[in-house]
Amino acid sequence: MSLKEKIEELKRESAGKIPEDAKKVMKRATEDLVKSGIEENIPKVGSKAYDFTLQNYDGSQVTLSEETQKGPVILSFYRGGWCPVCNLELNYLQSKLSDFQNYGANLIAISPEVPEYANETVERHNIKFPVLYDKDNRVAAKYGLVFKLPDDLVEIYEKSGLDVAKHNGNDKFEIPIPATFVVGRDLTLKYVFGKADYNQRAEPDDIIEVLKKL
Repeated sequence: MSLKEKIEELKRESAGKIPEDAKKVMKRATEDLVKSGIEENIPKVGSKAYDFTLQNYDGSQVTLSEETQKGPVILSFYRGGWCPVCNLELNYLQSKLSDFQNYGANLIAISPEVPEYANETVERHNIKFPVLYDKDNRVAAKYGLVFKLPDDLVEIYEKSGLDVAKHNGNDKFEIPIPATFVVGRDLTLKYVFGKADYNQRAEPDDIIEVLKKL
């Protein structure tokens, strides 16, 4: 089953659990974000990746340019461990990790969540790749991914028990749109996938096809 099919299955299973008024707010928020043109801000294939050093969930430091010296790097930006689709994607990426490694690639996930919550996500999915803390979305901003959650959506989240401010360690209510990049050894972007609709995610099989050509 593809990741897209798994996401569609998740949507069907959760459809009856979300109140209708919440569905309308979530749908409108997604539509408005798509219309905002945020996808146009994302770097294109062939451009240079922004280099960075971020803290891994275990406290170690990870530098992109050092990782690319070992081979191609798959960067996966996700919203947070509170997001069901992100959890599904991370679990799916973990299941494909050995396939990526067979082509000499390393996988790195990035989120604005504080390490405490990132660690919970790592344990939940038995993740064996770095999950980096992008404090205040500073790196995600360099990749054109950051937006502010609308107030009515924040209210919906809070009513459901989700405290985004606590997860992110600030009250900016900013998160990245989900995006995936394949970064070559020379820091050139070989593959780019980023969509304002958080239900759309890069297919690991598509990533593998790119890796085959590197």
